[in-house]
Amino acid sequence: MKTHYLIFITLFLLAVTSCNNKQKESNTVEPETEMAEPKGNISSISVLYYNYIVEAESAVNPNDIQLNIPQFDKDRKGVLDATINDSIRISKLKSRIDSLHAAPQPSPIDARLVAIINYENGTQDQLCVGGKYVNKIFLNGVEQQTDNQLLFLLKNYIGFYPWMIGDDMYAMQELQDASFPKSPFISTPYYEAYQTALNNR
Repeated sequence: MKTHYLIFITLFLLAVTSCNNKQKESNTVEPETEMAEPKGNISSISVLYYNYIVEAESAVNPNDIQLNIPQFDKDRKGVLDATINDSIRISKLKSRIDSLHAAPQPSPIDARLVAIINYENGTQDQLCVGGKYVNKIFLNGVEQQTDNQLLFLLKNYIGFYPWMIGDDMYAMQELQDASFPKSPFISTPYYEAYQTALNNR
């Protein structure tokens, strides 16, 4: 009788221990359900950019870049805007953005171009490109390792290159990178308006 009693107690203790372990395991799984949802697809990318080389002595804050369309019959330098909403272009940009990695020794943000990435779920990311020759990439304020293909695609899609002249073009590292094909430079209504103003002078 004592043997049966001991077996019963042993089985009971094993059952209680097993239940406690399962509960602990289920508790450790719960935090995974609290992870942030993936941002998903990009609906559009809104961009502000200097259409000239800014030789600033101090870093430019992204918030200081405000739309400033020049009177093209008097001046060409300003801050222009652009919107990228073509699905093929967005897909190419997203592929490059998703593959970015933080720079091992990041420097403080210095912006010449500010792109707000708008996702379909209502969230946003900020992608800035800075430095004198607009070649340092910052994602949400953190410098990323250089991606020349991303630099070319983004700058070309907004019509950046036609504004550049002389040595400024040769100093842009992405244009000297032969590892990927480059489509012809894209022009925009802003640049066409500037060319019209030049012809009428």
